[in-house]
Amino acid sequence: LIHFTKRHLKKWLCLTMADASESFEIDELVAPFDIPYEEFYNKYLSENKPCILRGYLETCNWPASKDWVQDGKPNLAFFMKLFPPDHEVPVSLCHSKFFNSQECVTNTLRDYFEYWHGDRKSGLKYLKDWHFVEDCESAEIDYKAYTVPRYFQSDWLNFWLDGRDLAENEERSDYKFVYIGPKDSFTPFHSDVFGSFSWSANIVGIKEWIFVLPGDEKRVETAPDTYVYDVLSQQAKDLQAKHNGKVRMCRIIQRTGDVIFVPSGWFHQVRNVVDTISINHNWFNAANCQRIFCNLNSELKRVEQEISDCSDDPQWNRMCQNLLREHFGMNHLQFLDLLEFILKKSRDKSKETCQDSVSMSSQDVATIQNILPQLLTKLSDLGLNEESEHCESLIMSFS
Repeated sequence: LIHFTKRHLKKWLCLTMADASESFEIDELVAPFDIPYEEFYNKYLSENKPCILRGYLETCNWPASKDWVQDGKPNLAFFMKLFPPDHEVPVSLCHSKFFNSQECVTNTLRDYFEYWHGDRKSGLKYLKDWHFVEDCESAEIDYKAYTVPRYFQSDWLNFWLDGRDLAENEERSDYKFVYIGPKDSFTPFHSDVFGSFSWSANIVGIKEWIFVLPGDEKRVETAPDTYVYDVLSQQAKDLQAKHNGKVRMCRIIQRTGDVIFVPSGWFHQVRNVVDTISINHNWFNAANCQRIFCNLNSELKRVEQEISDCSDDPQWNRMCQNLLREHFGMNHLQFLDLLEFILKKSRDKSKETCQDSVSMSSQDVATIQNILPQLLTKLSDLGLNEESEHCESLIMSFS
């Protein structure tokens, strides 16, 4: 698999997809990666179109590409040296289904290291969604494993999370993850949090991705907004054959050094073909901020339906916002705070405060200025008067 030519890969894709669905391809970019940022932004981010950057990490000189690899395989001993053995990490149990995801437990690094180098008879344990960068900062570990690829540096979400003011007893978080998975560990069929973008860089190993064209996930829907666990399963095939029609999908192999861009709302599932380590970020910016706002509104409707029996409570709208934050990961009040944070940082052109990760163009500012009146209307409709007044003041100050 590592040495597939493009011709062989396409032939293999056609053979393996033929019995299940109609297939399509995604763009493959190769060195020297001289496509200008603006062109990449317009072609992939604005158009919400996936792509894979073949061998991109060969141009990056990341410490992770050296430290996390030994003899072409994942080097977990490095993490054992970097953190205390009792450092806790999140582990998903791949064959323990929890609703439409996987049961997640906490292991110490020592326990996971022993599992990794043992017989693995306890099942497929996938160390994923590990906030590696955050854990390094919390432990005051001076180690920078990587830098964000230049095409993905306009990241409003993580820039806000890294710099926002925290409430009392609130802990800082982010959407920057490390994934360490044994052969055949997997992530079920899903779309990413908020409807965000994501990028995934393979430090070592091979992943098999399956993308489904937007809208075709409805053909494997088992209940409203609930989908099959595995888009290649017999259940998925039966749903397509019965009345929904074939799902159009793309199966692509990501090898060591490849970086994949996953657009907003694209359903996908991923399997580790061999033992693999990857770095993954979720993020959004001007290209998909409107989508995030629409998803936020849609999710609020679901929350309101879930607790409609409490609608007589004077604090019902705030209750809904609290539940929205817990279940969706963000609410309208936080979204307002994020937009204000980004706008204020855009005013400061000094290198100390205006980092590469949030370099702002006039188009970016215009996008926020277009969304703020929509947000004001929503906050007013919800009777959130204090936040409405603040949003109106923000519009006036940046008009």
